[in-house]
Amino acid sequence: MAKLGKKSATLTPEKALAGVRKFSRVNGWSVVIIASLGTLVSLLMGDLFGVAIGLLVVGAGAMEVHGNRRLGRGEVQGMNWLVRSQLALLAFVVVYAVSRLASFDGEMALTNLTPEMAMALNELQIDPRDLMPLIKLSVWGLYGTVIIVTCGYQGGLSLFYRGRIPLVRKALENAKRRPAMATVAAPSVDQRFYDAVAAEMAAGDHNPGLWARALAESDGEEGRCQAIYIRLRVVELSRVG
Repeated sequence: MAKLGKKSATLTPEKALAGVRKFSRVNGWSVVIIASLGTLVSLLMGDLFGVAIGLLVVGAGAMEVHGNRRLGRGEVQGMNWLVRSQLALLAFVVVYAVSRLASFDGEMALTNLTPEMAMALNELQIDPRDLMPLIKLSVWGLYGTVIIVTCGYQGGLSLFYRGRIPLVRKALENAKRRPAMATVAAPSVDQRFYDAVAAEMAAGDHNPGLWARALAESDGEEGRCQAIYIRLRVVELSRVG
C-alpha cells in the first residue's frame, strides 16, 4: 500500500501535461479578455499609447492560447510559445509602467482636480501643491507594485513552463507510442479506439473506475498500470462503438 501511495503521488508526464494545458488555457484567455477591456477603456480615453500596449498584451495572451492548442495537437513546440508569451507580457507591462513613471507630470495632475475637489481643499485650507509629494509617492507606489508583481508572476510562470518541458515532451512521446503498441497487442480492434484513448491520456482525462482497476491489477506499477488501462478503455470504447 505504501508503494502504491508513493507512486500515485508522483507527478507523471501525463499529469504534468494536463496541468500545463489546463492552466495555460485559463491564464491565456484571462489575459486576452482583461487586456481587451483595458484597450477599449484606453481607446475611449484617447490614450493611444495605452491602446498600443493593450494590443501587445492581447497578443501575448494569444501566444499562450496558441501554445496550448499546439500542445493539444501533440506538438512539444507549444511549450516554447508558453514561455515566450510570459516573457513578452512581462516586457510589455514593464515598458508601460516605466513610461508612465517617466512621463509623470505633477503640475498636470493638479490641473485635473475637479472644482469640487479644489473647493474641498480650499475649505480645509490646504494648498494643492502641498499634496504633490503624496501624489508622487502614490504614483511611484502604484507602478512600482505593478512592476514587482509582473516580474514575480510572469517571470515565475515562464520558469514554471520551462521546467515542465521535459515531462511534457515525455507525455507527448508516450502518447504517440501507445497506439502502435496497442495495435500490435490486439490488431483486431479498430485503430480509432486506440487513437481516442491516447488523446484522452495525453490530456490527462482518465476514466476513474477503469484507472482504479488498472492500479489494482498492476500492484501500483506505472508501466503495467498504463498498459492495463489502455486495454480496458479500448474494450469499453469498442463495445460502445
